[in-house]
Amino acid sequence: MIQRILGVALAAVLLTVGMNTANAQSNVTLRVACYGGSFTASQKKYAADLYTARTGVKVEFIDGNPSDHLAKLVASRGREAPFDLVYLDDNVQIAAIQAGVLEKIRPDDVPNMKLLYDQAKNKDGYGPAMIFFSVAIAYNVKKFEEAGLPAPQSWADLWNPKLAGHIGVPTLDNTMGHAFLVAAEYLNGGNESTPEKGIAKIATLKAQSYPQSSSVVEALMTSGDVWVIPWMNGRTWGLIDKGQPLKFVIPTDGAFAGYTTIDVVKGTPHEKEALAYINYVLDPLAQLGQANEVPYGPTNKVLAPVLAAYPKLAQKFPSSPEDIAKLRTIDWVTFNKVYPQAVSLWNREVVSK
Repeated sequence: MIQRILGVALAAVLLTVGMNTANAQSNVTLRVACYGGSFTASQKKYAADLYTARTGVKVEFIDGNPSDHLAKLVASRGREAPFDLVYLDDNVQIAAIQAGVLEKIRPDDVPNMKLLYDQAKNKDGYGPAMIFFSVAIAYNVKKFEEAGLPAPQSWADLWNPKLAGHIGVPTLDNTMGHAFLVAAEYLNGGNESTPEKGIAKIATLKAQSYPQSSSVVEALMTSGDVWVIPWMNGRTWGLIDKGQPLKFVIPTDGAFAGYTTIDVVKGTPHEKEALAYINYVLDPLAQLGQANEVPYGPTNKVLAPVLAAYPKLAQKFPSSPEDIAKLRTIDWVTFNKVYPQAVSLWNREVVSK
């Protein structure tokens, strides 16, 4: 049903745009650094194409890893930036702000920002979060039942000795690995400033493997080689929707919040056009279309009652003020300061074993 509604709404908007701005022309092309795959496809369909149809401004997506996007921005300082806009993970955004490669945004220049949850607004005035996601526990229901194991309820349950050789431990190269490290830090009496406590805890696990990316996790969960792993809601639900016997569990001690932000790159010659593009990304239609095709939570709060009317969709991501309020946030400033120490410890205490 919601797919049909989105299709009708998109067609109606495009028809209206075509009638009113058929002669819209521009010689500007916005270079937008994005993630690739279905994420870029949905952003093109529900934001970029409408934006181009109305303004004539073309959008060129440059896909890659957020950390790689940041590295390119840092390398280009003093010269023309390689992008005008960039989608980033929240922890990478903090590093980008510290590197001085992003522009601040005045809310008045992006009207849809007033419709966002407070958690989606950057307190220092940089780009907003355009989706919420959660890092929690994905597990194989069939494998757990066959082994007589209860469903995991907390992060501590991942240390069940019966899971030895069947648990996937994400590396520190990705968001789920960062969140799992913080969970382990707290379980071992520490916090974001004490990676040694988290690494010591993780080192006691007898992992099946240490996947570096979600594509590797997908293969391991599909084959059944890994029974349980800290993972993201959208990726887990992507496999559930394909018929895999998985469940996504919010631990009693809390899932971790993740955000994808969108920022104007410092020094872009197309700041006005970039701000207008961000406004399209935050529009309710773009946000709902994104959530339907790639199940991460909209940051536009006007969609909460719409999502409540579609519980099968809403269960896949943080979809209400209550869901968002329950998510644990990570102190990324502190985490990033000790991250090199964490990587060194990981290589010595986990990888070497």
